[in-house]
Amino acid sequence: MLIGLASAPLWFGGDRLIVWGVNAAYYGLLCVIHEIGLLLSGAPRQIHLRRIAAPALLMAIVIIWIFAQATFPFAHPIWPMAAEALGGEPAGVISVSPDQTFLALLRLVTALLMFWLVLQTCRRAKRARRLVEAIALIGMFYALYGFIAFYAFPNTTLWFDKANYQDALTSTFLSRSSYATYAGMGLVCALALSFAQLVRPTGGDWRHRTGRVIESLAGAGGFWLGGGVLLGVALILTGSRGGVAASVAGLIVLILMASLRGRKNAGMLGPALVLTFVTIGGVFFAFGDFFADRVVAYGLRSEDRFAVYQITLLSIQDLPLTGFGYGSFAQIFPMYRDDSIGSLAEWGRARNTYLEAIQGLGAPMALAFVTAIAWVAGRCLTASLQRSQAATAPLAATAASVVIGLHAFVDFSLQIQSVSLTWVALLAAGTAQSWSSQIATGE
Repeated sequence: MLIGLASAPLWFGGDRLIVWGVNAAYYGLLCVIHEIGLLLSGAPRQIHLRRIAAPALLMAIVIIWIFAQATFPFAHPIWPMAAEALGGEPAGVISVSPDQTFLALLRLVTALLMFWLVLQTCRRAKRARRLVEAIALIGMFYALYGFIAFYAFPNTTLWFDKANYQDALTSTFLSRSSYATYAGMGLVCALALSFAQLVRPTGGDWRHRTGRVIESLAGAGGFWLGGGVLLGVALILTGSRGGVAASVAGLIVLILMASLRGRKNAGMLGPALVLTFVTIGGVFFAFGDFFADRVVAYGLRSEDRFAVYQITLLSIQDLPLTGFGYGSFAQIFPMYRDDSIGSLAEWGRARNTYLEAIQGLGAPMALAFVTAIAWVAGRCLTASLQRSQAATAPLAATAASVVIGLHAFVDFSLQIQSVSLTWVALLAAGTAQSWSSQIATGE
């Protein structure tokens, strides 16, 4: 499973049709092997399906609806208009593009397979922590490669010429924003691991507590803090306004929750937070010029992007209940496009995952989709505050969800498979740790 997570960003962040197919087959096979292993050994599943019955039911309804969109005959008057605009035949089903709907369903099912696999294998706190460590290490690896490519081969991604973003660090990704989100998730994982080392119960006077902080900095705490610096610098050098802002929000949430958890360990918490703030401030001071220049030059608002949002909202009004078909934005957008957007700009995605979900699924199913995810993220949030031990995975999952959830308002990073798979793995690990170890959750 970790090999799959590590290799997912390698080929342009996983945003290629062949990679989608490979990941679907790979995680499907891992789930089959896991289930066969349980069957042959007679071992119970670590977490029974009834523990996540509410989100599982909602997600099952959404999947059935997506399948129906691509197969159920439905003749809407808008389809001849769409066919005329797109130069094709009218769709005979709910979805304006059944092929794209099936592909989007494939990506969704792949993410759900990842969730189930991590949920069943990370019930033990040690495994959940190792998953967070692995995601932080993988993020550090791709950040290191990003630095090498940025300074030594600035005009290439892997061995291909860059079409865009020659002035930005994008690692193996094609989009600065997508890589910024990925780096932001790695950053919150690294700092969550650092906090786990720095903020621990300790007695004694201030000399003893200071010695414990120094001891942690010389060991694992310092390693993960250094990894956070590496990822933070890579994040800033992307120049992604939305990605940096969402990641900073995730860091604030992480620090806030660590503060609430560490109120009983205030003697260790104070130095740890001061050190973290000084480190983050130093990174921004040393490497923030490029990002600051972009904010000054372009501001925080994109007029074209907001015009696309308005057009997407207009299309939603035509089919608010059934939607146009999950994953069909690129096919339906040309029908509504007007002169409020530059004629040369290409928009294959809405750059707002929520609006695109409503346009594709229809408002009722989009609400069910978001509610299922919110239920899982809510369990991670609750566990990050209530669990006395083994809270690293819920902390990292909650902070990463803030990064993902905010950035989804202004871009499409969640639709990049390496980003979505990494986030889903964190959510599953956090959910697996959301029940006390004293509670029997298996079959």
